[in-house]
Amino acid sequence: MDDADARLSARAYALKRVILLIDGRHGLKPDDKDVMDALDTAAVTYQLVLTKADKVKPTEIAALTQATSVAISKRPAAHPEIIATSSETGLGIELLRAEIAALA
Repeated sequence: MDDADARLSARAYALKRVILLIDGRHGLKPDDKDVMDALDTAAVTYQLVLTKADKVKPTEIAALTQATSVAISKRPAAHPEIIATSSETGLGIELLRAEIAALA
């Protein structure tokens, strides 16, 4: 366990959920998986939010959401709901706000 993992583990009790932003044009990248590995190890619950959903076709964002859901299904700390958002169109923003408000 490196220093960053140790600091994360020490704060795990205070974190209700981490919101992990994933570029909806590209999906999960190796760096995203590294972050999820660290969160899983530290037992910190996290939720994925796909950003820039307006930059791809609705069918593509739906397919990416499904593929991402399958990819995180075996991860112990992953929250199962994935939210697709767009700051341009407002897609998913109210749902994301409601999720965050429910955690506060």
